[in-house]
Amino acid sequence: ADRILQKLLDDIIHYMSCERRTAETGHCVYDGFTALAEKMREFVPKSGYSKPGEGGLSRMQLYLRDMINDFEQMRAVRDSETPIGLRLFCFSLIHISPILLAPYWNHFCDKQWNSEMPTQLYGCESGYFVGIFYVLIVLSLYRVQSELEDPFDGSGADDILRAH
Repeated sequence: ADRILQKLLDDIIHYMSCERRTAETGHCVYDGFTALAEKMREFVPKSGYSKPGEGGLSRMQLYLRDMINDFEQMRAVRDSETPIGLRLFCFSLIHISPILLAPYWNHFCDKQWNSEMPTQLYGCESGYFVGIFYVLIVLSLYRVQSELEDPFDGSGADDILRAH
């Protein structure tokens, strides 16, 4: 039973940390749960109790159910991804919006200089400040989105650490 439980835990760790999710890695975990349930079923007649609810046997079934439920919750977190349309929208927003909003930011210079353009070659500082500040905010939000994508990949500060 110890080998079955250890193999099950190793399969769960492998499933959570693998880069590509396949049906085979998921089936290995569920096969481990099945093997553990079979061992528990074999244990009932050997325990000396006639009913499955006696002697804590039903508690074993509850623990198995909780393990499967918790694995399903972790799997839902692991398998959920940001839709590709949202990723493309954010990427294009970062790269196209500074160009589209440049006239609007230039309007800050008009307000600052009361419609008299300064003699400087590149305009006033407030337009550059607003443009750079906007791009930094949107870019940092995009990085946060990509870092939170997979908490089991082991490459970010927010990842779930596991003991070796």
